[in-house]
Amino acid sequence: MHIAGMAELVDAHDSKSCGVTHESSILSLGTMTDNNLIKISTACLLLSLLLIIFGVSNSFEILRWSVLAVTTAIVIICLRSRRYYWGILFVIFGIIFNPWVHPRFSRMEWTFIDILLSTSLVIWYFDYFRNYHKGLLFEQLVQNKFPKQEYVLVSATKDLHKKLKRFVESDANPDFVFREKTAGKTFAVECKYRSSYATGNRGDDGIWWDKIQGERYLRYSQQKNIPVYVAIGIEGNPKSPKIIALIPIDVIQKSYFKFIPKKVIEQYPLTSIK
Repeated sequence: MHIAGMAELVDAHDSKSCGVTHESSILSLGTMTDNNLIKISTACLLLSLLLIIFGVSNSFEILRWSVLAVTTAIVIICLRSRRYYWGILFVIFGIIFNPWVHPRFSRMEWTFIDILLSTSLVIWYFDYFRNYHKGLLFEQLVQNKFPKQEYVLVSATKDLHKKLKRFVESDANPDFVFREKTAGKTFAVECKYRSSYATGNRGDDGIWWDKIQGERYLRYSQQKNIPVYVAIGIEGNPKSPKIIALIPIDVIQKSYFKFIPKKVIEQYPLTSIK
């Protein structure tokens, strides 16, 4: 089981990151996640658990290593996306199923734990991809905010790493690059959707921000000599958020390294590119 291939940095975007949380645009351990690997690994582990539960298989050692690999990757994903409740749950499962020290449970107790792990995997799986698709829906909304009658869509990230099975540098760029037809101004947009505001360390509302990702977008802006904006959707649904902001990346990186306050988001409504 390849742990590094499953782990990812959740950006909301929840297509690079699952987006929603979130969210969630997903680099980690030196590579970007292949969602197909998550699907296959989760399905294989579920199958192994079901075979054990129904007494068809007794390959407990293989099961232990499989659980360790999958739960480790899930924990990394959860930590990156700040879904600590999922992370804590799968840390517990990883400890219980660890291949070195075997807890002593009865057959009935192990069956209950197997069922609990299987149920948790299914719920987490659908939650993860639900957020992933929310990010895609918000990207579509943002794209429509710049209609083809007025803007040329110069480029869009393709997530080619999922097909090529290797990291593609351009997939780490902002989601869209537009060019205004009348003025000829070119700019890039990265999309982030959050279903609700988070609470910061000081008790204020806002959204968490990944400084490393922000540095990447700022560097892209400097190298291409074009402005980069972060489109943020908050609350409602990804097709029609209650709030849509468009914040210059340099504003975020200069003042808000890890947390963007609600009051700042509300200062930059998506109305026009300045």
